[in-house]
Amino acid sequence: DNKGTLRISTSHSTFVMAPVPGYSDIGKAVNDVLKGSAKSGAFQLDNKVTYSGSTSTGLNATLSAVAVGDKVLPTLKAAYAKAGYSADCTFDGSSQKVALSTAAANVMLPGLRLSGNVTLPDTNSAKFQAEYAFPFLTTKATVQLTSSPVLELVASTGLKDIVVGVEVAFDTAKNMVSKHNVAVGYHAPDFQMAISILDKLQTVKVGYTHNVNPTTRVAAEINRKLASGDTSVTLGYAKLLASGASAKFKIDNTGLLSALYETKLTSGEKVASSFQLFATDLSKPLKYGFAVDLS
Repeated sequence: DNKGTLRISTSHSTFVMAPVPGYSDIGKAVNDVLKGSAKSGAFQLDNKVTYSGSTSTGLNATLSAVAVGDKVLPTLKAAYAKAGYSADCTFDGSSQKVALSTAAANVMLPGLRLSGNVTLPDTNSAKFQAEYAFPFLTTKATVQLTSSPVLELVASTGLKDIVVGVEVAFDTAKNMVSKHNVAVGYHAPDFQMAISILDKLQTVKVGYTHNVNPTTRVAAEINRKLASGDTSVTLGYAKLLASGASAKFKIDNTGLLSALYETKLTSGEKVASSFQLFATDLSKPLKYGFAVDLS
């Protein structure tokens, strides 16, 4: 896939310059350890069952159910993609809302992605997005489809291992800038570091992750509120076990300890269990969750 790439030819060779990482990629490796993802495993403190399937026509469906207290909240998602076009519909049982989205990628222009989404019954939630990847610049513009929309612009650029990104939002109803964030990341092969200034430059977040070896990663994150002086620290550890299972642990400065163990059974199902407790106060109740993916 060469979307948004620039080829420079000389008499001896051709260089291919790929787009720089997006704004959301800055600090992503840190979040992968401390918060998790569907690919690497995420901390799940509710009981959840998921099943996914697909048809020969390209339609993919995912049904999940989460037990919260004495309630079971279902979520159903149907998605279809073909030749650069995609569409999906999601029913969220917890909010009783339906989310619709559609997109066209690399259809009108290589590197250009156009998309729209809305969450019903709130028609004011409708948004239109345009994303484009230049050789040295990745951009995304979002506009609400209302009479007084909020306009958002996200952009990132970089050179070699350094990435710089900005995120700005302008509220036309209030005629004011409602968001402005800045982030800088250093993406080396064996470690990543990210510094973000958020909340209208009122919060500083510093994150670091290091690949100790091919199966072990460690991460740390510091958040500081400049106005109040409040500071939080979170440390994380992720390990890929010899059996193919994975384990994650994280602890913050309040003593809140979280753990995750995820494995895939020989029959193909993926199971995960998580727990959370206050290591400094064991009298507080233990939280736990169990997830099964039958896909």
